[in-house]
Amino acid sequence: MYIQPPALQQQLQQKQQLCWSTTQPTAISFSTMSSPTSLNSYKPRNLLSPVRKNSKYTIRHYRTRQSSMCRKPEDRQKSKSQKLLCLWPLPTLTRYMILISLVISSLNFLNVLNLSCSAPSFVFHRFDFLNLLLSPFLFDWTLPSLVLFGWNMLILGLFEESLGHMLGGTRRFLGLLSFLFLVVSGIRLLFGFTFSKSTGWAFPSLFFSNAMHECSQGLAPFLFGLLIVQSLSIQDKYILIYGQEDSNKMTVRKVILQFIMCLVNYSTKNILWWSISGLVTGFLATLLFQTLLAFEKREDAVKVKDASEFITLEHYRRTPLWRLIWSAMKKSMLVIFLCFPILMACNSYYTREFQVTSTELNTISQDQYLFTMVFMTAPRRGDPAYLSRTIESYLENWPEYPAIDSPYRRMQAIIYTDFTNHTQYHLAQQHFSNTVKGQRYLKWIHHDGNEWNQRLHVSKALEFVSSHYQSTYYALMEDDFPVCGNKEWHEIENVIYKAQKNVPSHCGVFVGTGGSGLFLRPDLARLTSQLLLEYIDTPPDIIIQKCLMGQLPECAHCADTLVTSKTLLMYHIGYNTSTSDDRVYKKDEFQCGWRHPFNGDPSVITL
Repeated sequence: MYIQPPALQQQLQQKQQLCWSTTQPTAISFSTMSSPTSLNSYKPRNLLSPVRKNSKYTIRHYRTRQSSMCRKPEDRQKSKSQKLLCLWPLPTLTRYMILISLVISSLNFLNVLNLSCSAPSFVFHRFDFLNLLLSPFLFDWTLPSLVLFGWNMLILGLFEESLGHMLGGTRRFLGLLSFLFLVVSGIRLLFGFTFSKSTGWAFPSLFFSNAMHECSQGLAPFLFGLLIVQSLSIQDKYILIYGQEDSNKMTVRKVILQFIMCLVNYSTKNILWWSISGLVTGFLATLLFQTLLAFEKREDAVKVKDASEFITLEHYRRTPLWRLIWSAMKKSMLVIFLCFPILMACNSYYTREFQVTSTELNTISQDQYLFTMVFMTAPRRGDPAYLSRTIESYLENWPEYPAIDSPYRRMQAIIYTDFTNHTQYHLAQQHFSNTVKGQRYLKWIHHDGNEWNQRLHVSKALEFVSSHYQSTYYALMEDDFPVCGNKEWHEIENVIYKAQKNVPSHCGVFVGTGGSGLFLRPDLARLTSQLLLEYIDTPPDIIIQKCLMGQLPECAHCADTLVTSKTLLMYHIGYNTSTSDDRVYKKDEFQCGWRHPFNGDPSVITL
């Protein structure tokens, strides 16, 4: 039997003890790698504001573990479960944001505050700047809203840990966030005005209705701004450990992961214009802070004692400022160009065209008629054939032989005049009475008279059709406003169908301008026929519009229920032959695609 010498036994015991105490560095399951070219790797110690030291995320990128040779089985099992991002305790500013949001949202829930999501329409029409300033701290007390709020706070915490270190501390990050809050809101208002009010009539091709109406609450727009600032350290990565072996890891760039996390905000609604405002503001902030940091690095270069840091900072001191700014500009533009197509794809999903079917449209009511369209006509200077042209534009979209269950079997057009001598009325009647569509859809109402009293004529027409025909809508049309085309006619059907489903208590739908394109419910048609004779100092079309908006005492029940189209779905051809002596129009006014005059008013529902 071989007996070990005492000295050899002592050596073995010492090796065994070392086996249980030896440690080796191992990356946590989700840590970070900083780019060697990013500014945060050049920051000398104790020269900028101190970074928070109590976060495991910032200082515990690596932790020790026992050697796999001598690790106990239960320890080996425990390491498998440590795969979560360590972000506790939360960064300082993120904690304050959570606290402020909880207070404001609770006060709003208790009706102490009256806040909602913010849109440019509320600011331009109601000067609601308080809501604009507090909406970033607002969330609803519903499960989806709470989950999204917590998710955004997680993203904010990631940004604070990453950018706070790079920019020079929590105070600097607070300055960045304040800059984003102010500038994003300002740019969003600028976009809303530019691409809605200013281009709605001057350049209809650049008109976007959502630029005025798109509403947002919470931090989503500002997170997109922080995403662009993160491009200053575009090479920074997170390390994901998904197993026991050191080789089982995956790296992902911070900007990519943070962008994917920001996209979760599109799961509830479209925020394209707010996101673009955030991207633009983030681009400006990137240039600003790159310039600021460059000056600081140049001053710090002479104070650094570490040789490697000195060489790096000396390089920055010798590099022209314009090159540093140009580099930051290229990085931020790269991130913007990568984000923009994805944001546009999300926007396309939310703005895809809706087309109501004939079957769906036919189910909105059981009245004898769905639409009774009343074309008011009077003699005009030069006797232009506007009436025939307008009637034809509608008949082109109506089938000659509609199916039994088609809504077109419940549509009719009343051609109404109170003038004895009206040449174009008789010519149109003679022409359309010999066509299949004219015989099916048109009815001709001719009263003798020569009095030029538009107010009286409209009142009589509304009283006549509402007492003789049972119809879901009575639509007032002027004889010089043809519908723009097949697409616009179907858009009229879409708007009315959405109004029935989304705003069942609405009093009417407005898809034109002036006294044309007014679809009135039966009770409102009868009411306005009386009001036209009472408010004699107000033009007839204005009386009907005010009643639809609930601005008259007799129509108070209609407040905040008027439904309009986004654009004009009919165009004006009688600009130089108006029947009203006090009105003058230009040739290119009130054309197809123009912004609806009421689009942008928050008291009106635009569909």
